[in-house]
Amino acid sequence: WLPKDSESRLPNGPSHQVGVGVLVLHPLTGKMLAVQERTGPAAARKLWKMPTGLTDPGEDIAAAAIRELKEETGLDVEFDKIICFRQAHGGLFNRSDMFFVCLCKLAPKYETLVKQGGEIELLPQEEEILCADWIDMEDYAVQGVWTQSPLYKEMNRAMIDAARKGIEYSSSEDGDEAHGFVSKVLPVGFRPGSNAIYVSSKL
Repeated sequence: WLPKDSESRLPNGPSHQVGVGVLVLHPLTGKMLAVQERTGPAAARKLWKMPTGLTDPGEDIAAAAIRELKEETGLDVEFDKIICFRQAHGGLFNRSDMFFVCLCKLAPKYETLVKQGGEIELLPQEEEILCADWIDMEDYAVQGVWTQSPLYKEMNRAMIDAARKGIEYSSSEDGDEAHGFVSKVLPVGFRPGSNAIYVSSKL
């Protein structure tokens, strides 16, 4: 049923991979959670980076952010919003890459813990993560590789802006300060099932 005398009008096969980076802030200090990897380019540079990973087939961005953070650090979080996203081309197997920076909020049990004088235990994933720690966002942003990249300088600026004045989440009473894209899982309606849609938190 495909025409033999003209170019196929069918779209190409899967062309993108989807990755997530997770920004988590300490409930008292406002420091961000960062990790150092055991292997790879970031490890060679001894670079502190936010926990990152790829989505699994059929997995929503919000679910991937929660899962990756749990796998790499052992912490339970709630998805808050997408801060920004980056598109790149010519990656592995010549695929394009969509990378979403997600702000997640620690589960309430951790805030209760630190208010009682306890410390949040970090459990780095043994196979992939060398260490995990809470670091100042400004120190994170001035690592050499970041300052040499206009792209990552802009990404880090967006992250710092999202966490300005301490910690601001989409549930903040001051709605004018909230920004980013929040997740809503809604029924499709005209057929069974639901999809996730990410919309501006200001709307």
